[in-house]
Amino acid sequence: MAETLPVKPNTPFSDDIIKLSTLDQQAQRHYAKVLAFFRIGHAGKRDPVIRELRRGLAISLSEAPDFVSQVVPVPGSTRKELQLQLGPDSAVPWRVVDYTQQDPSEPDNLWGYGSYDDMAARHFSVTDIPPERLVDPACLHIPDDAQEVPALAIQVNLIRGGLILAICWHHTVCDARSLNFLANAWARHTAASLTTHSEPSGAAQPGSEEAGERWRLNIGTRGATLADLPDYKVDAAARSPLSAGSTHLHDRIDPVAVPFVISTWYFSAAALQSLRSVLEAASAAGESFTTVEAVSALAWRHVTRARFLPRGGDGDGAGPLEGTSLFSTRLDFRARLRPPLPGDFIGNVCEPNARARVALSEVCAPGHGPLAALASAIRGATEAVDDDAVRAHIGIVNELPAVTDLTWGYDLFPGPDLGVTDLSGLDSLRADWGRRLGAPECVRLATRENGLVYIFPVDRDGGFEVQVQCEAEAVEKLQRDGEFTEYAAFVV
Repeated sequence: MAETLPVKPNTPFSDDIIKLSTLDQQAQRHYAKVLAFFRIGHAGKRDPVIRELRRGLAISLSEAPDFVSQVVPVPGSTRKELQLQLGPDSAVPWRVVDYTQQDPSEPDNLWGYGSYDDMAARHFSVTDIPPERLVDPACLHIPDDAQEVPALAIQVNLIRGGLILAICWHHTVCDARSLNFLANAWARHTAASLTTHSEPSGAAQPGSEEAGERWRLNIGTRGATLADLPDYKVDAAARSPLSAGSTHLHDRIDPVAVPFVISTWYFSAAALQSLRSVLEAASAAGESFTTVEAVSALAWRHVTRARFLPRGGDGDGAGPLEGTSLFSTRLDFRARLRPPLPGDFIGNVCEPNARARVALSEVCAPGHGPLAALASAIRGATEAVDDDAVRAHIGIVNELPAVTDLTWGYDLFPGPDLGVTDLSGLDSLRADWGRRLGAPECVRLATRENGLVYIFPVDRDGGFEVQVQCEAEAVEKLQRDGEFTEYAAFVV
């Protein structure tokens, strides 16, 4: 049986409203779901580490009140706008599910996916585990008539030999960088509590004064049009909920018509350095590429070849490829704005996406030179996302009938467009949660997004995992692709 007891911030808040920026309003309206795996011996729901996790979260919420709010519609708005609502009773839903106790009379509590060691042997694959077993069901099924939803929800899953911490947050509240700020504070306070074995002092460490200045992302270019934002479109129906009477707290979930699988690959530190060296040597302009640029180029080429070339992804015997492939990636451009936003800024800072459109024949062309050209195209696309581009994006949204009317004009699945979400800069796998928990052994996503390649946080050895969604046949081709597997080791 699940145990539920909401976590209140260590310092209660008065009634207040946090206004969301234009970019927040335009963000995807769904719950992002992160799973952190910790190896730990425990005695069930009463284990002291559960209490210390609650204490650490309570202090952290005092530092970042946005996460203890409720997401609600803006009263009287005709543009589908949302805001965050705080009050003295604000709390984060907290759920502890003890899967170590197998009681046949409680089928919802039965766990058929093995111990922590069993999951580790399967490289912590969660693709066969229904999300409702790992995350708070309230984040999965939003009633059409809901008038508010929590900004954050936590579920602690206890399995034999370990703990799976599920952190779910409404994407309108913030991006992954902001969530990382909360997670680091939570880890820091939990570690301190586990070390001192004392009641928390409540000494919150709030962010910088500029961290809450969401209004800075309301200022857009007047007169901006879609000509300033190629590959986006205005479509009022694209994200609207299925129910016409909904308050639009959650975007529609469109079914995926083409069957797919999710595969995970590991790039070691040595493989990453080797790939960068090869691309630098092959670059016509002598460019030195970042790790993410190099891996993104490799994924763009080889995933596309595996999906669209007739024979095994090596190009032999393939007919001419027609059309183009659009590469897109979500950026954290805090430092690119003028003036820059601080690193601890809470909000969404990842639209517009960086985009590069290249002929399919060039994407799939063999050789190190064409691969370096793809990396160069990715660099050019990311450098183009500057303050002007962001302000144009904001300006277009500000003039639309509804803030959700602007959407991507490309299809990541079944393609041939490809999107990358880069999480490698987050220190999730290096954060110390204290002597009983340590650092997470692995991070996974319970979110399913069509056609995306996820680059996971860098581990302590300097490597990282990459998760790819594509057809099963394409994964088989990738496994036989000698150039791809020279750098990427298949995990699961």
